[in-house]
Amino acid sequence: MLGDIWVYKKTSRIYVTLLLLAVIMLATQNWQLGVLLFIIVAGCIVYTKRCDLTQEKKLMKYLDDLSAGVSAGTVYAVKNLPIGIAMMDSGKELVWTNGVFRSWLGDDAQEGASLQDLITGQKISKIWGKTGWFDCHANGTFFRVFHKYVSDTEGMEDPFMVLYFMDRTDVEVAVRECADARPVFCIIRIDNMSEVTSEMTDVERSSLLSDVTEKVLSYFNERDGFIKQYNDTDFVACISHKALVEMMEHNFDILDTVRAIHTVNRIPVTLSIGVAQIDDTFAKQYDEAQVSLDLALGRGGDQAIVRIGKDTKAFGGKAPTSVSSTRVRVRVVAQALKEIIEGADLVLVMGHNHEDFDALGSAVGVTHLARSSHIETHIVLSKERDTCRKMAEAIEKSGEVEGLIIDAGEAKSLVTDKTVLVVVDTHIPELVAAPELLKKVKKRVVIDHHRRAKSIIETPLLTYMEPSASSASELVTELIQYYGGDEEMNEIEASCLYAGIVVDTKSFTVQTSVRTFDAASYLRRCGANTQLVHGLFAEDIGFIQKKAQILAQMKIAHGCIAVAECPKDAEESQILAGQIADYLVTVKEIRASFVFYHSEKGLCISARSDGSINMQVIMEAVGGGGHQTVAGAQVGDEADQEAITKTLIQEAEKQIEEEKE
Repeated sequence: MLGDIWVYKKTSRIYVTLLLLAVIMLATQNWQLGVLLFIIVAGCIVYTKRCDLTQEKKLMKYLDDLSAGVSAGTVYAVKNLPIGIAMMDSGKELVWTNGVFRSWLGDDAQEGASLQDLITGQKISKIWGKTGWFDCHANGTFFRVFHKYVSDTEGMEDPFMVLYFMDRTDVEVAVRECADARPVFCIIRIDNMSEVTSEMTDVERSSLLSDVTEKVLSYFNERDGFIKQYNDTDFVACISHKALVEMMEHNFDILDTVRAIHTVNRIPVTLSIGVAQIDDTFAKQYDEAQVSLDLALGRGGDQAIVRIGKDTKAFGGKAPTSVSSTRVRVRVVAQALKEIIEGADLVLVMGHNHEDFDALGSAVGVTHLARSSHIETHIVLSKERDTCRKMAEAIEKSGEVEGLIIDAGEAKSLVTDKTVLVVVDTHIPELVAAPELLKKVKKRVVIDHHRRAKSIIETPLLTYMEPSASSASELVTELIQYYGGDEEMNEIEASCLYAGIVVDTKSFTVQTSVRTFDAASYLRRCGANTQLVHGLFAEDIGFIQKKAQILAQMKIAHGCIAVAECPKDAEESQILAGQIADYLVTVKEIRASFVFYHSEKGLCISARSDGSINMQVIMEAVGGGGHQTVAGAQVGDEADQEAITKTLIQEAEKQIEEEKE
């Protein structure tokens, strides 16, 4: 419009100039007529100019009014856009917000308020000075926030940030609904039905199986899951992620429900459940669910193993592992082991690092098997031999197995393609006595009595894991009976195996079964020297005094959880911690004990229970593992001991509370 006015004024000047030229020319011919015409033209020009000025004033007033309206509209639009806008200073406090922002975040979203106090899901200090976006939520609303750092604006002394909040609750809800509906595969197995029903009549067995099946089917049907029974003891199910979360929140209470079913012989029925949810095909998810089930069974059953992506969680594991009365598997494993050993030119045996009497005793038993097949054999010990020092010295002094014990360096120099490595009393590669030797030897055998952990030695020729056994020494003793060798055990071999059983059963007071006593009886017949074994456990006065000092400083939590710590300068601290932990659970009303000690690898924990609390589950919470009543962990020097103690007590309390429910 202003351009049109400028053109109009320019044209008017041209017309006036031409008109004046015409008047001048006329005046040269007739001055009187020229003067008259000039007066008329001048009057017209003045009138026209006044009209133009009047119109310009009206136009400028219109433009001023229009500009003011646009400014007011702009301010109104900024303040009332369907986007929350906020400005934040270097102190992370709000300096200005629009009405939408305040309506979304509530009355507290005022100038001077801390933005961090208003939202959750993002640490504001991490975005200061940057431009980008993040997701957060506040007052039940989900936001995507775009932020821009402004540092060089005129009139602003300090830098600030502008944040634009976009409500994406509907998108977030849709995403969560999709995530909740994702399929999860489950494989369920009644893991001890044959043991429970071995002495039942057909009617009793059928009735029990019907009760268990009804509980399992109802549990999954109530959560809108698909479940199909494909034989007497096995089920496959598909549920939603939402249903899985609910099951996890209730610690898979179906395990308790089934365990509570009355049986005529008082042996509880237990389930094992394998669950998997991964970003892959249905076939792959089913395979992963089977891996989870195998892990649950390997850990002794009566538990659920949930694998979500790479994360693995365990639930349950309260019931003692059922012990099979049949020896069929032992015989099969013994014959398979015999074939492996007889095909080797050298058999190396090792246990976990910081070997105890069970690790070394069972290793001695395996070397007896190799000697029975006339194969060269050696035991590889770690550098940390404090715990098994007395047994190692007894072996060397006996003279019956000269050169049996070697170190990792010597063992690696003997390895060939036909060498067989037998790992006893552990199945976790990070815990073996010589990790480099484990990597070098391709033919491996695993014999262990611990519940299966997340990490396991890969590609063994043979794996014999029995969580129901009291010790690795018990397993090896049974294998000796079915191995079929032509060489009798000597006194030191039988005594070492016997000591291994004694140490892991706390002198036959925990984790024992009929098979444990059968194995001990067999070892006594083979010449196990109980006086020698007693000497291995003998303590000097100084050691007893150290234990007394530590016990004097121990603390009791909630009347049943004992916590103690060995001094940093204590010698044989692992032995000391283990013995104190063992002793504490024999004290009246003490159900669990945790003893901290210091080793070359930093802060460690020895954990024990009287059987009512699952120590393996608790130790896994801090990166360790073990057995139901005996477990441990290495947490490192940088660990916060107070925080770890709090975690241990909380995990123990959780199991105690679940027991009450």
